Amino acid sequence: MSDKYFGEDTDLSDVLYRRLARHLQRSGLQPGDPLPTEAELGHDLGLGRQRVREALGVLEAFGLVVSRQGARRVWRGFRASDLATRWIAFVDDPEVATRELLEVRHALETSLLPMVIPRLTPDDLARLRALSEEMVERALRGESFAEQDQKFHRGLLAPMGNAFVDQFLHSFWVVFSAAESDKVEEDPAIAAMHGRIIDAIEAGDARRAVHELDVHFYGVRNRYPDIAFGATADLTV
Repeated sequence: MSDKYFGEDTDLSDVLYRRLARHLQRSGLQPGDPLPTEAELGHDLGLGRQRVREALGVLEAFGLVVSRQGARRVWRGFRASDLATRWIAFVDDPEVATRELLEVRHALETSLLPMVIPRLTPDDLARLRALSEEMVERALRGESFAEQDQKFHRGLLAPMGNAFVDQFLHSFWVVFSAAESDKVEEDPAIAAMHGRIIDAIEAGDARRAVHELDVHFYGVRNRYPDIAFGATADLTV
């Protein structure tokens, strides 16, 4: 891409910060590593320090970079959950945001499960089984099983090795925690649905596993009555 494209008239918000982010990602920085100085980045990218400073400010707003008073900036890297954390602070209705993420989760998880099932090892299934049983136990005691629920669903798709999918799933619970009612009653029947998904996978019945996962999403009306769903959005976590 020509230098002219990155000239002074370029839209900084659309181009420059992305160019800087790609440069930092490709430099081999690990989360927690200090960033090069503004002068060093300017030299590497052929930019003035002021332009570099402005681009770094955008990356800080997205959470990729952290400033520390009296010290060099630190690289955090990209995590979709960071964006969700910032997004939820500005949305008018967290419950609407939760519903919209649930709708995407429903489609995503049920469509990807057939691809994931052959990659699940016996150890994976054992961990998922333990989580499903812990959810039931916690529900019977009237305790939240949101943490175990998150581990289960992220663990179910973990064999894909897709960091974006994993962070998207995590972002749901970031948003959900902001919208969750203090009066939610945990339902052991909803918790038990996770075990039936594992039953189907262990039986080698991928179609039934997808069906059980799909049915699981319909429990949201009973578990989270404060989140209003439309007639075609019967989902759960």
